[in-house]
Amino acid sequence: MSSSNQSMRGKLHLLFVRHGETQDNIDRLMQGHRDTNLTEKGVREAHVLADKLRGQHIDSVYHSPLRRIVQTIEPLLSDRPGVQVHADEDLKGQGLGELEGCSYDAIDMGNPRSADGQPGVELFDDFVRRLKRSFARIVGAEAPQVQQQDRTVVIATHGVGITSLFKALESSPSCQGFNPPLATRGPQAFEVRWTDSDDVARLLVSQPANLPVTDGLLDWSAISGQPFLIERWGKEEKAI
Repeated sequence: MSSSNQSMRGKLHLLFVRHGETQDNIDRLMQGHRDTNLTEKGVREAHVLADKLRGQHIDSVYHSPLRRIVQTIEPLLSDRPGVQVHADEDLKGQGLGELEGCSYDAIDMGNPRSADGQPGVELFDDFVRRLKRSFARIVGAEAPQVQQQDRTVVIATHGVGITSLFKALESSPSCQGFNPPLATRGPQAFEVRWTDSDDVARLLVSQPANLPVTDGLLDWSAISGQPFLIERWGKEEKAI
C-alpha cells in the first residue's frame, strides 16, 4: 500500500473502562470472579461514564460478562441500539480462588504475583496470557474493518486487567517476558494500579492496516515496532 493510501485510512481507537463501585470495593475485599453488583453509587458512576462518552461515536463493545461490568455499560448502551456488543469470558479479572471475598490485606496488593500458589488462584502469568488472547481476538476482528473512517471500540473489563495489559504492552518490569515493548505512552498516560470508574483509558493504533492479522487474530510474533500508543491512562495524582 502506498504511503498516500495509508495516510487516507482511519485509525483504530480502543477505549478501556472498568466497573463502578461494588460493596466489595467498600469493604476492601478481593472480588476476582465473584459476581457482584454495583452499589447505588456505582450505578451513578456508570451514568457519569456514559455522560463522559455521550458525544463519542462507538462501533462495538467487548465486555467481561460479570454483572458489575454489565451494569456499568448499560447506560452507555441505552441510546446506542446499533452498537455490536460481545461478551468475552477472557475479559474477566484474575481468578483468585479461595482468596475471593478475603481482605486486601491477605496479599501484597503491590506485587501482581503475590497470590500465586494460593488455593484455586489463577497464576498471574496465565491471567496476562488470557488478556493477550482476548486482545488478539478484538484487534484481529476490528482492525480489518477500519477503512477511511476511524473505528472506536470500547473494552469494558476490570481495573487489574487494564493495568496488566498495558504493562504487558509496554513490557514494564512486572510484565516483562510476554513480548518486547509494543506500546509507547503519551503525556496523558500515567501508570496506575487500577483505573477509577470514571476514567477512560485510551489506546490508539494509527495504522491498523499494518498490524499482522491472521485468521481473525492479531499475530503477536509478527508485530514490528511499537504500533500502540497509550494516549490516556489513569490520573496523574494516582500514578505509581
